[in-house]
Amino acid sequence: MSSVPDPVAVGARLAESLAVNPPSVEAFESFLPRDLSRLRGLRHDLGSWLDDNDVGPEQRDAVILAVHEAAANAIQHAGSQVVVSGSRDGDEVSVVVRNTGRWTGSRPNVELARGRGLTIMHGLMSNLEISRQPDGTTVRMRLELAPSRTEEALTGRDADPGEELLSR
Repeated sequence: MSSVPDPVAVGARLAESLAVNPPSVEAFESFLPRDLSRLRGLRHDLGSWLDDNDVGPEQRDAVILAVHEAAANAIQHAGSQVVVSGSRDGDEVSVVVRNTGRWTGSRPNVELARGRGLTIMHGLMSNLEISRQPDGTTVRMRLELAPSRTEEALTGRDADPGEELLSR
């Protein structure tokens, strides 16, 4: 007589296993020349990486838009290659956009008054840091993730969408 495993017990063991041994997450990295048309490929590749790392659609889109804004600014104003790198550590995604160029065009504070990129990035991400140095600019962004659908299914918990808004 064969016994059928209890699906609740199997789910609990899987959830426990994932908590103790989280899946390995590969880092994201992309190199962009000074060419705005390459941003489409960046958005696609970053979106695929976020999907592979179980980031929900709303947060996925927020990260893609924030990274797009930072990379577009770097391409338009730095005059050098742009490097985008990302990582996921537990319940947060971190992305760094850096360039080695020097600001070209009008002064940064004049440009910032014109654009909405920084406002958009601040509004979408949990944390945003910008470091301007003589050898380039680095934009560090971090987003705290809501529980994934997989986690909700395994634990039986539903994410409260209002909970995330209150924590910001």
